[in-house]
Amino acid sequence: MPIRTTEASELAQHALAVLYQHRLVTSHQLARLLTPEANSRRYMLHILHRLRQQGLADRVVPPGRRPHRWFLTLAGARAVQEAGQLSARPYRMSPERAAGPLAEHMLAVVETGLAFFAHAHRLDDEFGLLHWVPEVAHRYTKGSGRFADTHVISDALMHYITVRPDGRRVQYQFLVEVDRTTMPVTRLVAKLVAYARYFDHHPLRRRTSVTGRSARPAWQDRYPFFPRVLLVLDGANERRLRNRGVDLAAYARLLPYLTVERPGFRVGYTTMPDLVEHGPRERIWTNLLSPGRDGEQYTDFTLRA
Repeated sequence: MPIRTTEASELAQHALAVLYQHRLVTSHQLARLLTPEANSRRYMLHILHRLRQQGLADRVVPPGRRPHRWFLTLAGARAVQEAGQLSARPYRMSPERAAGPLAEHMLAVVETGLAFFAHAHRLDDEFGLLHWVPEVAHRYTKGSGRFADTHVISDALMHYITVRPDGRRVQYQFLVEVDRTTMPVTRLVAKLVAYARYFDHHPLRRRTSVTGRSARPAWQDRYPFFPRVLLVLDGANERRLRNRGVDLAAYARLLPYLTVERPGFRVGYTTMPDLVEHGPRERIWTNLLSPGRDGEQYTDFTLRA
């Protein structure tokens, strides 16, 4: 079908914003995000090739028949920043990074957001193109040191709005980790320990401020409630993913630091196949730290007590 100039211009602006925020996105993912009702991806490909001709976007072509991976050029990133509609992000993509070992993980984070996006669209909830931000850092200890030793970096921060039948709107925030079974379980649990340390972290040396009031934990400067930590297991067949979840829970529930009761701190995990098939609001999240009487405790979408 013919592409109207105004419509194409709006779609191109949306594509630039998505590529700026999410850094690396395949052509198939962009089509599912920006033209979900279209029967063909040609419409989206036309826009992407036009952006490439203008020097604003580029791509790498993986081997085989896999979708092309798209990212912004330096000129494209500057154009988005000059528009001033998105928070500035220092990370810049390159052809080498787009074809490198971390690319699959970045695309898996986008795929996780797409699962939320698709089910929100189906349920008339709100979760838009830019409602998740990749790589959000949180300091969990005082003093100097390597950034990696003082901060926990979330794969994504998600902001989701449910619309109740009576019209009430409820907002949720999640800190999402995507595990592609490429690291040992012990290292993954160490990251969960870092989240618990962030939950406990107070910027003041003492728990009481100079005014005599209790000092606030650091996370309250950013969030009204501590976001639920959601772990999505991906990168293997379903049997291996379920076994990994069992191993992960068993190891995490033996660590004294994670077994301390922390009201408001919850960690849940699921598999990517379950997330894609059933959606985030179904009973797919297993409470990682507090098993029920039958050994597992399934929690609702919000992972609230």
